[in-house]
Amino acid sequence: MSAEIQTTTIGLEHLDKALMNGIPRGYTILLSGSPGSGTELFAKQFAAAGVGRENVIYFTTTERDEDIIATMKSFGWPTDIKIVNIGTEYYHKVLEKELLVSKYREEGIPINEIFTPARKKKEREINFLTKVTYEVSRLKPPFRIVVDSLDFFLNQYERPKVISSLRTIKAHTQYYGGVALLTMLTNVYDTATQSGIEEIVDIILELEMLRTPKGFVKYLLIKKVRNHPEKTGIFRYDVTDKGFTIIK
Repeated sequence: MSAEIQTTTIGLEHLDKALMNGIPRGYTILLSGSPGSGTELFAKQFAAAGVGRENVIYFTTTERDEDIIATMKSFGWPTDIKIVNIGTEYYHKVLEKELLVSKYREEGIPINEIFTPARKKKEREINFLTKVTYEVSRLKPPFRIVVDSLDFFLNQYERPKVISSLRTIKAHTQYYGGVALLTMLTNVYDTATQSGIEEIVDIILELEMLRTPKGFVKYLLIKKVRNHPEKTGIFRYDVTDKGFTIIK
């Protein structure tokens, strides 16, 4: 007799039913979409769905912590999640220093006068990929991971290194029965990069918006469910005061 598959909710009731009455534990999901399609909001709804049943960690590369919490509260979602703000840390540890150097250069101050001898020692390189995998390795099951978005890492690091880190996250999620959601832009990267990422994940979802004379029509595509090609399909969706809603 085969063992029953343990699942957890994706955060949308009708999408759960279209999959396997939820997401099998151990699965990693890739969500792609064009700017404005709602990938960030979907990520927050997915995170909120795990509150109270899983340890939720949310890696953000584009938003402030307070904006994430405020958005979740505006939809009435629970906010007891751990936020790791890669974007803010990148600004303080990298961009802020570059802006300071640019300012001094513009003002005509020699760079060698900015740094004192005590500060000439080369700083350890900051690796945000390593930070993500380290934080993931510390998670206690059951857990739920959100990485919003992969685009930051794909623009900062060599693609093979990003894909290698994704394999680590996938392996940890699979071994401990967690669930993970990764977001990225659609139709931006070369075929090898796209295929490398899509091969790793278990479920691929895509948000697509089509312009019509009456406005935009929104579609959610299930493009891949590992071992279940019959689960692929297309659904209309909308965003209401409750968040993402699948239109029957």
